[in-house]
Amino acid sequence: MENGINMVKNEYINTITDIINSECFRRELNNINNSYSNLKQEGLIRNLILEKLNYHFISAGLNNIKAFAEHPRVRGMRIDLSIINCEKIEKPFKIEFKYQFSKDNNNLKDYWKVINKDFEIRISDLFILVISDWETNNKKEFDEKWGITSNLSRYISKDDEWKKNIVQSFKKFENAKLIELKKIEISQPYKTDYYFYILSRK
Repeated sequence: MENGINMVKNEYINTITDIINSECFRRELNNINNSYSNLKQEGLIRNLILEKLNYHFISAGLNNIKAFAEHPRVRGMRIDLSIINCEKIEKPFKIEFKYQFSKDNNNLKDYWKVINKDFEIRISDLFILVISDWETNNKKEFDEKWGITSNLSRYISKDDEWKKNIVQSFKKFENAKLIELKKIEISQPYKTDYYFYILSRK
């Protein structure tokens, strides 16, 4: 029984990884940034993954499986993203999803506290982290052209130390496996790099 559960879990993880690594996903991520460069994009990217998951399930003829956002509620808290098999509705595959900028949480040095809350305390099956990073001068030029005053660049780190910090934060969770996906580079409306990290239980 446990092997069967692990097989299903691995299939979900592989599907999510394939979605994020796809050229189609990169194009749509480019569209998101081009239209919503002045906003934090957590919900937009989560919903894109959700839509791709449901498209995959339908295409594969898996009509008993569906992804949902903000569902179900566990101990009064809504799960960011879940995959539900209607034949096993009491066992949702629970995913917590986070989007951060490279300077958040002390250049991500203290980010293990967020991971602990969303992955361990909420007993999630998966934790997906997206980190956005860009050249602040490029964004400043764009923002000034359009009169954007949100100044999201104040959340961007001045160096690459955050990359070591986030991996160290993940290493604190010994009973979990980290998948660090290849950086996604997009060009619109200015060059932006997206980093995806997936933490699953062993």
